[in-house]
Amino acid sequence: MKKRFNKYFPYLFVLGEMIVLTLIFFGSIYIAEGNFNLDRTYGISLAVYLTSWPIISYLNKDYKIGRAVSYYNTFKKAFISVFIFVSIISIFWLFAEIQFIDRHFFIALVLLLFVWLTIYRVFVHLILDKYRTFGGNIRYAVILGYDDLGMKLFETLRKKSHYGIRVKGFYGASTDSHIHPHLGQFNDFNASNIEDIDHIYVSERVPSDVLERAIEIGESSLKKVKLLPEFKTEAIKTFVLRRYDSVPIIDINNLPLDSRANKFVKRGFDIAFASVILVFFLSWMYPLFGLIIKLESKGPVLFKQSRHGKGNVPFYCYKFRTMVKNKEADYLWASRDDERITKFGAFLRKTSLDEFPQFFNVIIGNMSIVGPRPHPISLNHSYQDKVEKYAKRHAYKPGVTGLAQSMGYRGEITDYYQMSSRVRLDRFYLQNWSFLLDIKIIGLTLMSLIKGNEKAY
Repeated sequence: MKKRFNKYFPYLFVLGEMIVLTLIFFGSIYIAEGNFNLDRTYGISLAVYLTSWPIISYLNKDYKIGRAVSYYNTFKKAFISVFIFVSIISIFWLFAEIQFIDRHFFIALVLLLFVWLTIYRVFVHLILDKYRTFGGNIRYAVILGYDDLGMKLFETLRKKSHYGIRVKGFYGASTDSHIHPHLGQFNDFNASNIEDIDHIYVSERVPSDVLERAIEIGESSLKKVKLLPEFKTEAIKTFVLRRYDSVPIIDINNLPLDSRANKFVKRGFDIAFASVILVFFLSWMYPLFGLIIKLESKGPVLFKQSRHGKGNVPFYCYKFRTMVKNKEADYLWASRDDERITKFGAFLRKTSLDEFPQFFNVIIGNMSIVGPRPHPISLNHSYQDKVEKYAKRHAYKPGVTGLAQSMGYRGEITDYYQMSSRVRLDRFYLQNWSFLLDIKIIGLTLMSLIKGNEKAY
């Protein structure tokens, strides 16, 4: 049963995707043309479309849904695959000079791919978890080491039945075999009694000769051997194990955005989102607002200020100018009823429209859509030695919006508590980053803009 599942599941997985892809393609034609007619141009496009996807899906191993993998990881993997897929077919259609592809069709296709293929992947993941919960695609295991490391794993696998791993019992010294299944002492563990076992978990506390013997038995019988480390990870959010030749090294302060895959997802979203803003909003905002700003007061349309970015590297942050030209702009924050603010500038600040030029920063690459808000350099100098772990907020690019801002911490900073609260939220964001968290922060920011904020001045 196990071999049949492993043999047929990848084909069924890709077949399901092909059905979803085909429905999306024809749905996009209907949105663009109002019918399902497949002319020669769309026929060639469909052939390229359905040929490219299985290759990308196979190379990316999308059909492999791990046993302890989160739904977010499935979502992220789907996002990456769709992004690569859209890039490839876009390039092909461009160089093949297929000029009659309707832009409404292409936009609908891209949006539907990102939504429905992701939904399909998460749905399959959910079904697979349910299948494993009820006894399908099961892997069996034994644990060497009757200690708290082994017991913690046993209880986790018992609670998380959707992992599809069932522990048959323990080998080692035991005093409570009635509570946890005890299979014998270390000497009783041998190749003959693990024929139906898939994984051998070994506590790091067992004697070295037991571990060596477990590895020998695992290799000779083609069983997976996995070590349960003594290393305490409860206080560490993320860590990575690597080797320098024969020396094991553990990075204990890694952040989610240190991952190349996560950076790729975040940067791809940044470019897509910022491009939409530039095309549909800044394209008319800049000339219109620029004219009003110029008529109201002398000076440039944009106000640029040096701020600290990733790794404390300075960059110029852009905004629509909202004040008359003054020498205090770089170190004196705007306050309520500030005489330097123009009438149109007050409107821009109240609605946060003055921040829109920062989407230029996003395209350039020194800012992200979501991240810790960049502070003036003088403000950083004032608080970097006062607020605990202040520098951590510069571990990644600053954002047009951020968790702290979406929670109401914005505008003038007048005391230690306000800055400390912002920094704490910024660190939480970086330690717990996910694509869904970015979407949530964007949503909260939009709600805040609609409701208005008394600190926006």
